[in-house]
Amino acid sequence: MLVTMFAQFISIFVPQKIAEFLAVIFADAFRPFDWRSKAVMKNMNIIFPEKPLYERKRLTRDTFRKMFLSYVKLMKINREKWEKMMSFEDLEIIKNRKSLVFSIHLGPWDIGCKYVNAYGFNIYALMEDLPKFYMRLWQRFREGIKIITVGKGTLKAIRQLKKEEKYAIVLLIDRVTSGKYYKSKFMGQDVIFAEGIFKLPNLIEGDSLFLQCHWDEKMEKVRFDFAQLPRENLEGEILRLFEESIKKYPTEWYNFYFFTTQKPI
Repeated sequence: MLVTMFAQFISIFVPQKIAEFLAVIFADAFRPFDWRSKAVMKNMNIIFPEKPLYERKRLTRDTFRKMFLSYVKLMKINREKWEKMMSFEDLEIIKNRKSLVFSIHLGPWDIGCKYVNAYGFNIYALMEDLPKFYMRLWQRFREGIKIITVGKGTLKAIRQLKKEEKYAIVLLIDRVTSGKYYKSKFMGQDVIFAEGIFKLPNLIEGDSLFLQCHWDEKMEKVRFDFAQLPRENLEGEILRLFEESIKKYPTEWYNFYFFTTQKPI
């Protein structure tokens, strides 16, 4: 939360270029004292066991830098600039239809959707039911996304969504925040996943897709890449795309917990 509050402060009060410079400086200064550095490093060891140690350390450093820069960049932009940062053609696949969108916390998907619903898209996000202070804090970043809270909010939302003609609900599979979970083999590890996520396609009508939201190399444009998911072996295909995503965009996988337990190290 300290990261979020700092990013909001410099995004509001500091000019763009200076804010981005400060974001990198703060990320490098903050990382050695943050317990999450150990979690990111351990995750990199699992993802890239063949890489030398110095490369895994560089990936960990760049993960923190990109996280800070993502917050600052997307808090600073206005609607006109946002139009130049992405192609709304990327999102046509979820427009005017019912879609369940599986993803991981990759790149700026949540704050990147700040303006998306303003263009006629109905994007919901399933989110942990946090205390009101933290909910308000996060909703500043996720302005424009309709929030569905885990638990009673999920059941209420399912009933409501069955009545709607079009929507896309984004489900993150790499964070288990509450409720029941089970273990599955993933990248040679026993990894926990939320029990209800893979059951939702049977509860809600609509197509299932997998989303990769990521920056280009210069962090100037945002891409939304969707893959259609099969009805059979849905979970297996999602986990395959999960692995492919974190190997392709390791410094944009903003999961700062040891992903086999979802707990701090």
